[in-house]
Amino acid sequence: MSYYLLATLKVKYGQQRKFYEVMSHLKPVLERSGWKLLGAYENSIGRLNTIIDLWEIADPNAVSSTLAAASKDTDFVQWATHLPELLEEEVLQIMTKVPYSP
Repeated sequence: MSYYLLATLKVKYGQQRKFYEVMSHLKPVLERSGWKLLGAYENSIGRLNTIIDLWEIADPNAVSSTLAAASKDTDFVQWATHLPELLEEEVLQIMTKVPYSP
């Protein structure tokens, strides 16, 4: 069974470009830790400055340990320290596919 992590990120006004830069450095570390980014999207209608990331993950119980392992990477730490200044809110949800999903 595949599991998915849906990250809903509310980026502070005017900080999207910096957020994209930060994520371009965090993404490879998370992928080396076993996550696979399936897509990252920005709202065009709805709450502006909202980014949605959809990650495929192997084990829903390992989200905390994956983030802990990634936080030992110096590049990850260097870039992740910018997130509090860029984000208003981050909500993580674990999901599975429903029968009619492709």
